[in-house]
Order: sequence, then C-alpha cells, then structure tokens
Amino acid sequence: MRYGVIVVEDEKKILAYMKRKLGEFPEFEVRGCFDKPEDALEAFVRLQPDVAFLDVEMPRMTGLQLAEKLLRLKPDTRLVFLTAYEQYALEAFRVEAIDYLLKPVMSADIERVLHRLGKFPIPPKPVSRIPVRVFGTFEVEDRQGGVVKWPTKKAEELFAYLWVNKGRQLGKWSLIELLWPDLSEDRGAHTLHTTVYRVKQVLQQLPIPAAIERGNATYRLVAPAGTSDWEELQGLAGEPRLDDPSVERAVRLYTNYRQPLFGGRGYEWSVALDAVSDRLMEKLGGMLLDYYRMKADEAGIRRILDAREARVPAYAEGTSFSCE
Repeated sequence: MRYGVIVVEDEKKILAYMKRKLGEFPEFEVRGCFDKPEDALEAFVRLQPDVAFLDVEMPRMTGLQLAEKLLRLKPDTRLVFLTAYEQYALEAFRVEAIDYLLKPVMSADIERVLHRLGKFPIPPKPVSRIPVRVFGTFEVEDRQGGVVKWPTKKAEELFAYLWVNKGRQLGKWSLIELLWPDLSEDRGAHTLHTTVYRVKQVLQQLPIPAAIERGNATYRLVAPAGTSDWEELQGLAGEPRLDDPSVERAVRLYTNYRQPLFGGRGYEWSVALDAVSDRLMEKLGGMLLDYYRMKADEAGIRRILDAREARVPAYAEGTSFSCE
C-alpha cells in the first residue's frame, strides 16, 4: 500500500527537505508541497491525500486551523504535525493527529509514522542505554522504559542542574540563589532540603545507580558516566578522531540532535550550555564527514550533509512555492 501525501510548511528550505526525505520511502507518494496553507486547502480535494504533514506555526492560518478544515473535507485524512517546539504536541493531538515530529525531521521519525499508519508492527520500547536525554527534550527513563514523573517543576530543574554538573560539589547557598532567589535564607534552605528529598525519591526509579551526597553546605550528584546524550556528545567530540566502533553512536547523536536543551523549559542557566552543545555538535559533524570521506562512503557523507542542512536557517519569506 502507498500513502498519498501532502506537505504544508511555510519555510521553503524545510519544505524542499521534507519532499526529498519522504521521497526516500516507497510507501509514500508525495502529491503536493505548499508553503501557503491557503494553496494547500484549494488543492486538497483534487489531490485527495491519505496523510497530511502540517507545520504547526504558519502565518495567517496555523497548522491546527488548517487541519480542522481538511478534516471537514476528508474526515479520514491522517495528520502529522511538524514543530520546533515540543509543547505543541498536546494541542496537536486535540485534532487526533497520529504523530508530531520535532524539526529537523529524520528518517527514524518517518519510520515511526509508518509504524503508526499500520505499515509495520510497533516494537516494544526497550530501556535505553542513555536514560537521560536533554537535546530538544528532557526525558529521564525509569526501569520499565517509561518516563519518570516529577513531583514539582523545581525538583525537575534541580535534578537537571545537578545532572549537568554531575560529580561537582555545588554550594547550598548557590543552589538557593539559582532556584529560589526571592526566598529568605531560612525559607530557601527549607525549600532546598525538601526538593532534594523529592529528587532522591525519583532517583530510586532510574535504571542506573544514582545518589545525591550531602557535604558541608554542599550537594553532589553521583551517577555513572556517559548516561546522558549531553555526556555522550562531550565524550565523542573530545576525541581526536572517530573510529569504527564509535561512528554508529556519533551518527545517531548527530542526526537526532535538537535544540534547545531541556525542551525549552526556560532554565536561565542552560542558555550558555545551548551554545556549547551547538559548537560541539558542529565539531562532531565535521569529524563524521572526515570519517566518511576517508572511507569514500558517499551515502554516509550525504546522510551527514542532510542532517546539517536540516538545521540551517530556512530561506527568507518570498513568493509562493509549490512542489506539486
């Protein structure tokens, strides 16, 4: 079975990228690409697509508004939303989308859409070797492969800060100033103590050993090295070159890399880390290109260049674009 597809995306570079990416899958027949939702709506009845890939944020008509109009014309249309912001997911599912994809969209994302379309059975989710993921999201896996639930936002933020500073002694008063700058000393100390206790409870759910050690007015998170995507990037980019055993990990990390760190939760202290991770990721991309060029592997080179291209700022707004 082939699925007829349209793509609606106001950024022309991403639109062209999506057309090429979907064209790599024989299960999809790209019937039309539009950078203006009005043009897509006008052509919709004629094209009769099975699946519509819609950008969430577009001027004049959002992807959600367009989706509601398309469903009135063809109620069995399957919807997939494209977004740079994870928080749009819940709103997207309000109109019964089968999935939402975070930009840049990679092959693994499209394969997941095919799974959800019923093309292939969905394999059970294994517990990841990397239980903490911070690139474009903030997910901490539990022992069952699910995502832990944080009792409070501050408990989640405290864990995030302790994690990226894993192994370092962090001053009690520095943590209070960072997380609760408006509280008095007594109230701040009590709140930190309570929040640390809550984080410790969550640590018991992790598939790896982790603990918070308390010193003389200090706290330190102790956990195995290399158990987050942030640490994996630091380790790979810190090597002089990539070898055969590390290339698969580097490719997975590079092609799935997304900003901002912690899924845009707005942690002020993480802004500087965003810039650092971007520099490290660019270095890793260069290392991968060097590796594949040394191997004369054109497919590998193309894959890395595609991933790099997907992160380049899109064309400036201009005239209407269609790839029908």
